[in-house]
Amino acid sequence: MPTVDVRNLRNVALVSHSGAGKTSLSETLLFNVNATTRVGRVEDGNTVSDYEPEEVKRGSSVQTTLISCAWDGQKVNFLDTPGYDDFLGEVTAALRVVESAVILVAAQSGVDVGTERAWSMAEANGLPKMFLVNKMDRENASFSRCVTDIQGTFGNKCVPFNLPIGEAQDFQGMISVINPPADVPSEMAEELEAARGRLMEAAAESDDALADKYLEGEELTQEEIETGARSAIQKGEMVPILACPAIKNMGVEEFVEMVLTFLPSPAD
Repeated sequence: MPTVDVRNLRNVALVSHSGAGKTSLSETLLFNVNATTRVGRVEDGNTVSDYEPEEVKRGSSVQTTLISCAWDGQKVNFLDTPGYDDFLGEVTAALRVVESAVILVAAQSGVDVGTERAWSMAEANGLPKMFLVNKMDRENASFSRCVTDIQGTFGNKCVPFNLPIGEAQDFQGMISVINPPADVPSEMAEELEAARGRLMEAAAESDDALADKYLEGEELTQEEIETGARSAIQKGEMVPILACPAIKNMGVEEFVEMVLTFLPSPAD
C-alpha cells in the first residue's frame, strides 16, 4: 500500500451504547473503499468486525476491530469497539491510540447510558468528538428529538452539521448545513437557515477576529466558517452532529468527508 501523508491520516474510535450500529457502519465504510465486495450483516454473522465465533453467536462485538479505509492518498483507521459494559477494557484501550471519537446514537432511542459513558471516556482522554445519529430510516426515528436529547445532556456546543429530509419511513436523504446546496426544499429553508446561523455562531466563538466580524453583522465566508469550526472541534468547543442510515449507505460518504475535514490527524 502506498505511503499516506500523516496529514491525510485519521485514527478514530467508534463508540456507543450497544446496538447503535457501529459494526454495520464499518461494513459500509469498507464496501465504499472497495475493501469488500458486499456489505455484511450482523444478523447473518458475516461481518468483518464480528468474525470470532463468540461474536457471531452473540450478534455483537466482544473485541475492538481495526477497520482500515484507504483511497486516493487518504486513510482513516476506524476502531469498531464493543458496546456492552462487559468489554469496557476494549473501549479504554482503543481511546488511548486515537486522535478523536465518533459517538453513534440510534435515532429511535437517542442518548442511552452507553452514550453518556462513551462521552465521559472520550472527555477523559481529551479527544475531539462527533455524533452520528444512525438508523434514520427506522420506525420512530427522530433527528430533532435526538438533537434535543444530545444538547440537553452534553450542552449546546453540540451542533447539527446536516439535516435529514424526512424521517423513519419518509426518510429521503440529508442536506448539509456546513456546506448547503444551491437548491433547498422550500419546506426546509427556515430550518436550514436557523441551523446555519447556529453553526456560524459556534464557529465564530472559537476565534476573536471571527467573533468580532460576526457580531458586527458581517457575513462569514465559507472558508472562515470551516476554519473556525475545525478549530473549535479540535479544541473540544464544538461537537458536530450528523445523521445517516449507515446500512442503506446514505450519508456515509459525507460522514467520512466530515471526519477528514474536521477531526485531527496525528500531526495535529
